[in-house]
Formats: sequence, C-alpha cells, structure tokens
Amino acid sequence: MWRVLIRRSREMTFMHGYSLRPYDPSTEAEMAERLRESETWQPNNWFGFGYTQVPPFGPQSPGLGMISPDGGRMRIVRDGTTAGQVSWFPGYDYGGSPRHRGWGVGLLILPEHRRTRAASAGLGLLIDYLFLTTTANRVEGVTAADAAPRSTSAMPGGMAREGILRSAQWRDGRWNDVAIYAILREEWEQRRTTTGNED
Repeated sequence: MWRVLIRRSREMTFMHGYSLRPYDPSTEAEMAERLRESETWQPNNWFGFGYTQVPPFGPQSPGLGMISPDGGRMRIVRDGTTAGQVSWFPGYDYGGSPRHRGWGVGLLILPEHRRTRAASAGLGLLIDYLFLTTTANRVEGVTAADAAPRSTSAMPGGMAREGILRSAQWRDGRWNDVAIYAILREEWEQRRTTTGNED
C-alpha cells in the first residue's frame, strides 16, 4: 500500500475561508449528536439510523482524533464553526493488490451550511491533503446520480466524472444510480500549478 505520511498540523490551508481540522473529544461528541439526526443526512445520504459514514479505522494517531493510516475524518471549519466533515478510506482494489488502491472520499455538509462554498472547499482541501501526505495516485468518490453536477465546470475538487454505476445504492425504498468521480495525481499537480488554492 502507499506510504502514509500523516501531518501533525492542527489546521490545514484555508480555501474560501474554510479549513480542515482534526476532531477533539468535544467536537467529536458534538458531531456524534448531529449524526443521530436524519435531517443531517437527507436527502441523498440517509440510509437508516445504523449508518454513520464511519469506516473501520485502525489505531488512531496520538493527538489527531479520528485519523489513522487507514483513513479518517476531519471537520470543515469556518470562523470556528463546524460546517461539515470529510472522510477518507481505502479505495476499490482494481488489481488484486493493495498497491492498486487509491483513496475513497466522503463529504457531509450540515443542513445550515449547504448552498455555500463549504462542500467545494472541504473536498478541495481533502484532495490536497491526501496527495500531499500520501503517495496515492488516485482519489475517488461517488454521489447520487440525480444530485451530481451536470456541467463539467462544476465538478467537485477538480474531479472528472467517470461514469454511472447503475442501481448501486439502496435509498428511499428503491435502488438508485450513483455517479463516480476521480482525480489523478498528475491532474491535481497540473491544477495546482494553474490555479493554486483560492482564499
């Protein structure tokens, strides 16, 4: 598997006024309460009360709550307020060996912070974090096909839409299509040289 280099910084670079920060016991407890509310997950991520979007991580790094070499979660923060969270976990094994895996990513924005730049900033910062601190070559994610951006200029975090996975997700009493997105390291490097992080 890729070599993992976990940053010890308590705060990531700002983008649109947002930053990523590791959880501490207080903020972890606050988010746990929000995750018990179905409204936090609706309309496209509500799969029942047993679902918390928390992958099974290994031992966490000292002083960095909810982060381990196998994945993690961080808060999206603006002006000291948590707007949502990002998560990452080992991606799909495309070649029978862990060396073929990149990172899978997840994104959750709290209802009162939607229709802001929290989602684009949070995902963009997470992609930067993963390519800067690990040797993975690919970062990918999926979203409900009916909620996916229609315009290529609106693709999240510089990701490219790679296709539709048909009837892959059970939600609202039926099977739903999901769209898969990904960005490669070389695409991320090119994007950083042309745009950089925007504040």
